[in-house]
Amino acid sequence: MACGGLRIGESLGVFPEDFQEGTLRLRRQIVRNRDKNGIYTPRYASLKHRKEGEWRDAPIPGFLSAQSDRFSIVNQQGGMTYPGLVRSSWDRAIKRLGLRAYTPHDLRRKWATLTLTNGVAIHEVSRWLGHRSIKVTVDQYGHLTQDGRERCRQVVTTAFQGHLPQELSVHLAA
Repeated sequence: MACGGLRIGESLGVFPEDFQEGTLRLRRQIVRNRDKNGIYTPRYASLKHRKEGEWRDAPIPGFLSAQSDRFSIVNQQGGMTYPGLVRSSWDRAIKRLGLRAYTPHDLRRKWATLTLTNGVAIHEVSRWLGHRSIKVTVDQYGHLTQDGRERCRQVVTTAFQGHLPQELSVHLAA
């Protein structure tokens, strides 16, 4: 989740064949459904904001690809687990270890924050996160790209510096 910006259910739906040369192809997520008898069971479903058969690619570091044989994540009996179980187990472990409270989803947020504060374009981050619209990403993380004004100034200065007469350059620089 921290290395690819995945949701809990998406991370549970990853298999070794989903790793492809620095890219993780997300094809499915695990959700928990309640049947007519009120029994909850995990099942594979299409990705959030995607139709059946659609996927989303996310760039991942090479060291994560090297761990592809450790996927998929299963419960103690070798069966499918589900996001709620992961979350409750996570919460118990955090409390038992005496760590500050944070959620598995915070790992996804960390990925978004890390990528955006290091200059990755917000439209790419939005696509890789699987947001329905770039507006969701901008509303949540747009404040992290405030240095865009300085980057813009540098790009324009580099492009036009030396192409204008000196006296005009001084007036336009302001």
